[in-house]
Amino acid sequence: MRRPGALVGVVLIVGLAGAILAVRSREGNPQFVIAQQSVQPVNASAVQDLLLTTSDPRPGHAGRARAVRCSAGSGGGLGNPWTCVVRYPRLPRIRFRVSVNADRSIDGAGSPEGARASGRLTVSGCCVQTQ
Repeated sequence: MRRPGALVGVVLIVGLAGAILAVRSREGNPQFVIAQQSVQPVNASAVQDLLLTTSDPRPGHAGRARAVRCSAGSGGGLGNPWTCVVRYPRLPRIRFRVSVNADRSIDGAGSPEGARASGRLTVSGCCVQTQ
């Protein structure tokens, strides 16, 4: 190569341009910021109401949830992760670890209390209501 300095210069210019674009893309989107500031916090009764609409996820079991007790894992707006104990028509109760997504849908996984689950029990639903 005749001009190694030119190659180094080109690489530096490309790197600098990439850095500038990366910094610009991290600037706040005003519509997103406004939407996030107006998000209503999720409370336990709203998560419980949604879980009451779920069916027993255990193979060979049927029926809707009869009772639910949830507690938030954090003080954030969505309260994730939630710990919820759900009672279906047949015991044992199922303890779920539930996450509320940004679109207010929920996803969770759990196992029966005091028993070993043969597989992973899941629950999902849409959508947690705001008060």
